[in-house]
Amino acid sequence: MEVEGVTYTYPNAEEPALRGVTLTVDEGEFILLTGPSGCGKTTLCRCLNGLIPHFYSGEMEGEVRVLGLSTREHPPSELARYVGLIFQNPDNQIFSLTVEKEVAFGLENLGVERGEMRRRVDWALEVVGLSHLRHRLTNELSGGEKQRLAIASILAMRPRVIVLDEPTSFLDPKAAEHLFEILDLLNREYGMTIILIEHRVDLAVRYVDRVVVMDGGLVIVDAPPREAFTSPKTRAVGVAVPRVLELSERLMRRGIPLKRLPLTPQELLEELQGRLRGDGGWSGGEVKVEGAEPIIEVIDVSYTYPNGVKALDGINLRINRGEFVAIMGENGAGKTTLVKHFIGLLKPTEGRVLVDGIDTSQVTVASLARKVGLVFQNPDDQLFAESVEEEIAFALRNFGYS
Repeated sequence: MEVEGVTYTYPNAEEPALRGVTLTVDEGEFILLTGPSGCGKTTLCRCLNGLIPHFYSGEMEGEVRVLGLSTREHPPSELARYVGLIFQNPDNQIFSLTVEKEVAFGLENLGVERGEMRRRVDWALEVVGLSHLRHRLTNELSGGEKQRLAIASILAMRPRVIVLDEPTSFLDPKAAEHLFEILDLLNREYGMTIILIEHRVDLAVRYVDRVVVMDGGLVIVDAPPREAFTSPKTRAVGVAVPRVLELSERLMRRGIPLKRLPLTPQELLEELQGRLRGDGGWSGGEVKVEGAEPIIEVIDVSYTYPNGVKALDGINLRINRGEFVAIMGENGAGKTTLVKHFIGLLKPTEGRVLVDGIDTSQVTVASLARKVGLVFQNPDDQLFAESVEEEIAFALRNFGYS
């Protein structure tokens, strides 16, 4: 894959999103593409499978070639045989009613023989861990399950290159680690080239061969991981670096010599073995909140969706005023279902939810919105107005403010 002097400006934009980007990707490489928000990462990915210039118009200069094919001369429908693109928001690329049909969709468009299609669908679902959901309706999947489905749909087509735009955004830590293991397998065992946009660099750094850092539509660093993350240019633009690297730098500043700066926990462990004594244990204290006055109480709550799926089963929870609480669990564990009860978007099948002493089943969502604000996983689901100012004023007007 070759990108030569690509400059691209979106329609009606005053400034180009890409400015003379040149990049070469060898077959079988695993590349991390990173940089601050708005630096051009997603735009570059859209160039790699022909969405730019065929779907997004705008003005493009330069050349992109995939396996020798010019993306100007070959449409995305043809390039899809070679390059698979997985979007940040899986809802943007899921079209079918069921999981199985979604994975088969691309294969049908490629004219794959039915027996081979069945084998590929089985394989792709097994790889991403969705075999048990093959007959599930796609609109009943959690955010993380949808992301894995999008990946399975691309895998089934067996492209030479897979481009992923922040694929772990909707995944819990365990699922994210499983995804990286999948990508590593595809890279090592199947020789697929992987180009990854990702902010979870602690996970990514274990697997990637190169790191490409962008800023302002430019490639400012293109180097192996250790060199890229220690580059002053990378630090200057505020790109996240592996936490192990930050810890290692602190240790060196405190007089603990390291032969090289580790990037992964395993590398740090190898550096420190034999140097530190003691069990290193630490016991944290309890978080104390003055007054311990409950703001949210969940009492024996169960919830069953209309399709019969029981998402909550006898939940009891008390959140005190002023606490900072993390609700964690695997994809599909019921986290989103639970918090939707806090604002009355869902009402318990059994049990009660109290917000500031008010039973949510007895009041409207509008009245609860004065006490509880809910930010969805996908911001597109809650943005309605045409401008930033109008969006912020929207709820205030509903509250009667002028």
